[in-house]
Amino acid sequence: MSERLDVEVLSRREELEALREPWSALWQRCPAATAFQRPEWLIPWCRALGPEEVLALVFRSDEGLVGLAPLAVHRIGDERVVALLGAGTSDYNDVLAASGYERAVADAALACLEERADAWDVADLHDLRASSPLLLAEAPPGWSDEVEKHEACPAVTIPEGAGPDELFPPGMRARVARARKRLARAGDLRLDVADAASVDELLEALFANHKARWRSRGEGGVLDEALRPFHREAARALCARGALRLFGLRLDGRIIASLYGFAERGGLASYITGFDPELAWYSPGLVMLASAIEHAAREGARTVDFLRGREPYKYDWGAVDRWTFRRRLRRRGARRPWREVGEGDGEGAVQAVMSGEASPEVGLVRLLDAAGNLEAAAGAIDAARLAAGEGERAARLEALRRCLDERRAGCATVAAMLGAHRGARVAGEDARGACRSTARLFDELCERSEEASVAAYSLGDPELLERATREVVELLERWGAIGEDRTILQIGCGIGRFEAALAPRVREAWGLDVSPRMIEAARRRCAGRSNVVLAVSSGVDLGDAPSARFDLVYAIDSFPYIVAAGAEVVDRLVAEARRALRPGGELVVLGYSYRGDPARDAADVARLAARHGFDVLASGELAFSLWDARAYRLRKIEHR
Repeated sequence: MSERLDVEVLSRREELEALREPWSALWQRCPAATAFQRPEWLIPWCRALGPEEVLALVFRSDEGLVGLAPLAVHRIGDERVVALLGAGTSDYNDVLAASGYERAVADAALACLEERADAWDVADLHDLRASSPLLLAEAPPGWSDEVEKHEACPAVTIPEGAGPDELFPPGMRARVARARKRLARAGDLRLDVADAASVDELLEALFANHKARWRSRGEGGVLDEALRPFHREAARALCARGALRLFGLRLDGRIIASLYGFAERGGLASYITGFDPELAWYSPGLVMLASAIEHAAREGARTVDFLRGREPYKYDWGAVDRWTFRRRLRRRGARRPWREVGEGDGEGAVQAVMSGEASPEVGLVRLLDAAGNLEAAAGAIDAARLAAGEGERAARLEALRRCLDERRAGCATVAAMLGAHRGARVAGEDARGACRSTARLFDELCERSEEASVAAYSLGDPELLERATREVVELLERWGAIGEDRTILQIGCGIGRFEAALAPRVREAWGLDVSPRMIEAARRRCAGRSNVVLAVSSGVDLGDAPSARFDLVYAIDSFPYIVAAGAEVVDRLVAEARRALRPGGELVVLGYSYRGDPARDAADVARLAARHGFDVLASGELAFSLWDARAYRLRKIEHR
């Protein structure tokens, strides 16, 4: 569409509010628009959370209103930042452009920014979907232009014509059925969907359930009092448009679980959930989500969008990541802030925490690794906090900063250990040389902090390490990989935390490690455990471990060092694991590499399994709340 567009600039939010009805009509003409671009969402946001002054660009053609770029200029530190309205609270941001006008509207929006270049320094346009017109428009000459993947929004596709038994993966079907039986025995169960008469009651129940759930985890939640007026107004307005899907699961009349979402373009978007933590044993959140998906399917929905964040539960429903993008445009002559030119770029670490991909502890380790010291890490967090606004992302940043403030001594130790880790990397070593370097490194790290040497994200805190250890033990129990009749072997046992935890649960627990100092620490930790066997290993094989003896061979964050030693070592150790396992025994790898490429890791594991006679039972599962490692589970094939 090459037609020239007339542009009107609205600078007051009252002018934007006066556009409500034409804006709503434009939304209907934009096939890709989401609830986050509706006036029913953004006008309440402006009233409750937005700036007094906006930079809303209104585009008209002979057909009338054909485009809207709802922007504002915020001052963040010493910068003037152009952002889309709703940023920080909305999971998808974008312009509105009538069908056929997408490119013309985006080009015109950037041209308008070029004309007003003296009013801003950087345009930070994030949470853009791959189809966004703002990703396709060419930047004016001389601008810097950076585009990067931003956040994952896992989504499930509902097969056309799917019956009730085809909506969920088989394992999830069974879990939902069991949870519903438990709840049915507890009382009368009913699902309510908000209408004009019930929207307030169901929204207040959501606030209460969400707050109770977060408090049970020692956190404050993301629906604080400051946000509630916005959500009350938005929910009522969206309900009047038929776009709200606010569910309440009642047990004997009491709302025990809630889901706040939107119905749009043949799909359900799940925005926020909550449940009563006192009834967690009944899995009310699971039943709530299953009921919402079933309701959406009956309405003809073809997708369920879990929106941003890579929380493990989303993938249990068969969700697949759909990424959003961030585009940063800097006008000619604008100076760059310290966080973009300083030593170490920790922005990726901060974004991982904001998106829910990483816990505050893991994010803090990544940030310390990138920034190099506590002061730079704190500066990166504070800069992000200024830009985050309100909502779940801001709450996660607060947790990240709190983690740094409350654990400064541990952070300082970890920062020093990360420096030693970087200094130990030697290029050109052969496999045995790499293993010797790893042994020297972990001897040194163990002397500094036993806890942090095996899990930097524990920040040297024994309680955090115990929590992380417990999560792994629970996974092994859930998989049926341990039991009183089982003999198990760990590759890279470190300080023996798993041998100490698992010895009471298994027949024998063996542990090998390349670091003599770590084996000393493991022997102290496991003193008195007659069924624990610990030994120093070469790192390239399993030494004297007997053949066909073990029911489980497992590696907890040791495979990244094996991968770094080379493909030959990886191949040999997987072959050694097969040798040591009984028929039907399992190889479990938690954390395959530090390459940051899950698809490549999964492909490597699949090839190794095929080569050495294993079935892959789990590939890249995100199984932990504290640790960000992916879990791989392989079972030895008896005859191949």
